[in-house]
Amino acid sequence: MLDEDRSAALRVYAIWFNMFPGDSREKWPGKLLTDGRVAHYWDAQQLVGNMYFQNLPTIWEKRAPQTGPPVDLILWDAYLLYEPKVRWEDAPPPVISWGSTIIQTQEQLVRDLRTLLR
Repeated sequence: MLDEDRSAALRVYAIWFNMFPGDSREKWPGKLLTDGRVAHYWDAQQLVGNMYFQNLPTIWEKRAPQTGPPVDLILWDAYLLYEPKVRWEDAPPPVISWGSTIIQTQEQLVRDLRTLLR
């Protein structure tokens, strides 16, 4: 998706944390998401995933159709798409769309991203 248009003005924030036994910062696949527009963060306490899980009622209607209910009490393996130049204030800003798992909902992400970049 990032390779499709290297000049597209977008920013990706990849937030990583342990979810499975054996996951660790040291084992993070460094060759994944190497585009310069991607910023990587390690969230050892899973604060972001917990915050988004708590925020699901406010974004639920914006989910990709293939998104199922969360299995854990944390949102992970998900994308969240925002308007350009959106700013965070006291709470997360409204999403354009979101989906989980990323593999299951990638087509919706690509459609919404293409629409946004036009």
